[in-house]
Amino acid sequence: MLFPTEETDRLLANLKSGKPSLCAYVFSHPNMVEVAGIAGIDCFMADMMFTAHDWDNIAHLVRAARGTGISPMIRVQSFPWAEGTDRRTISDAARALSLGATAVTVSVGSAQEVRDLVELKDDWHRQIHLRRFWTAEEFPEYAAKVRAGTLIVPTVESEGALNELDEILAIDGIELVWLAAGDVTKILGVPFKYEDPKVMRLVEGAVKTAEKNGAAIMYNMGLDSPDFDSMAAAAKRLFDLGVRVVGLGAMEWHMQMALEHIRKNSIG
Repeated sequence: MLFPTEETDRLLANLKSGKPSLCAYVFSHPNMVEVAGIAGIDCFMADMMFTAHDWDNIAHLVRAARGTGISPMIRVQSFPWAEGTDRRTISDAARALSLGATAVTVSVGSAQEVRDLVELKDDWHRQIHLRRFWTAEEFPEYAAKVRAGTLIVPTVESEGALNELDEILAIDGIELVWLAAGDVTKILGVPFKYEDPKVMRLVEGAVKTAEKNGAAIMYNMGLDSPDFDSMAAAAKRLFDLGVRVVGLGAMEWHMQMALEHIRKNSIG
């Protein structure tokens, strides 16, 4: 279970088979990962970009995931709306992978950043605290296993990345690209209208381009979901459009929705 494979990791298996996946965001405790995994959610995204997650907590989140089959996706910190390239994102992505994450997602500003990141699929430092191979002769098999179990997921939410989306989708080794809905809708001039026709045309075009390149698209529903039935219906619409991974938003948001619903309908 320590090394992700198609047999033990839901996201890897679903991308291989063509099945849809749901991804929940976890902003806090490892218990949330176990809850999501037991509920059958396929992967979780831990956001180090805008939350208090530190590296020790990330290690615990990954360990919690391995007990339930849910796939760990770690979003390392970056800021693609500034000029230039932050080289630290590559080292942070490598660290997330070394702690055992299946996927690392980075908010990028260009296709060149993605080319730099995708080289991490061949980095040998995965689970470095373990003795992973015993001889030089065993290394090629280990390296192949690492490459097969590593997902580099570019997050597209800046104008630079959106302008080079087709180029990003064509990069060898990229299997999944996340169109981050909030900022994409802002770029398109329809802020936080997640299913605006202009946005859906972009998503549909991205799905077709991804399929031509053997890749897939992740897209997330937004903050405007009024209830759980609406969320499920929105996810189904996206799956029907060809989106392969749908982000559900933060589990903490869902807890807030549930608690507010209970209070409103019991006390008023």
